[in-house]
Amino acid sequence: MPSFSVRFMKIVCDDAGGEHRACQAAFKVDAASLSAAAQQAETDFCRQRRVRDWTIFADVLELRTPPA
Repeated sequence: MPSFSVRFMKIVCDDAGGEHRACQAAFKVDAASLSAAAQQAETDFCRQRRVRDWTIFADVLELRTPPA
């Protein structure tokens, strides 16, 4: 079963109005597919933060497959 690196990112602005990505959480997930990895990471994030919707804390979910 492949492993996926998942990061939850929040887009924040600096004093000059430039946008930056701040990592809110990172997970390594073993899943059969990319969509299964995203769903498992969302569940883990919500359980860890005790929320129903991960978008309260993050704007973007980044998924990466490990290098071959």
